[in-house]
Amino acid sequence: MKVGFIGLGTMGLPMTTNLVKANFEVWVFSRSRGPIEEAVNIGAKEAKTAADLASKVDFVLTALPMPDDIIKVYFGDEGILAGATPGTVIIDHSTVGPDLNHKIYHAAKKQEVHFLDAPISGGPMGAEAGTLTIMVGGEKSIFDQASPVLEAMGKNILYMGESGKGSVAKLINNMLVGIHTVALSEAFVLGAKAGLKSEELAEVIRNSTGHSYMIDRVLPLIQQRDFEQRFSIDLLYKDMGLAKEMGNQILVPLGLTALAEKMIGEAKEEG
Repeated sequence: MKVGFIGLGTMGLPMTTNLVKANFEVWVFSRSRGPIEEAVNIGAKEAKTAADLASKVDFVLTALPMPDDIIKVYFGDEGILAGATPGTVIIDHSTVGPDLNHKIYHAAKKQEVHFLDAPISGGPMGAEAGTLTIMVGGEKSIFDQASPVLEAMGKNILYMGESGKGSVAKLINNMLVGIHTVALSEAFVLGAKAGLKSEELAEVIRNSTGHSYMIDRVLPLIQQRDFEQRFSIDLLYKDMGLAKEMGNQILVPLGLTALAEKMIGEAKEEG
């Protein structure tokens, strides 16, 4: 099978690498020259535009940062839908709202093109190791068809239901990432100001009911003063806003989400 990948960022490039390792014929397109050259050096082929890529492959995969990027790449004059042929399967790994998923799904369907929303979790380390969690929305028969491609990049491949349901699951996950990160920041600053060592406090929490995955993931980096960017605060702030918007649309109050979004926004503004 021929697979195309658009968006060779911190997640897209290692995912592309794993597709090449799985012996798919891989085509790539991205706005940054460096990652394209890296992908070509390991065996991928370069397409001229998103439309050109879509015309060459059986599966088109995208991993893009913002909803505006997705709209341009999908609906532009040289976008995916301009080049996709009937039977092509498009899979978006970006984190967006379900409304945008529905818009792409229905536009693709008019062209007899298939669409899956398949946001991912696991960070760059999971992308490199091929152990991502991938939560998928769309038609079950198309999910089954795409499974070999998804399995080249992920370990936990979960079918969530109809179009948009993958994004619902991802927004809830990232909503909790934001809330838990704000909570652990408050907790460990409080502990430090009260005279506790962070290592000892962490040991207590890991063996008590206050434990969370984000403590294990984030706290060691804070302790080591390792602030290399792994996930942009701009993207986390965007995801919190999308989760809050989704809640508003279905009349679910999200007070903690709104508070965490405000605090993450303040941190964002502070640099």
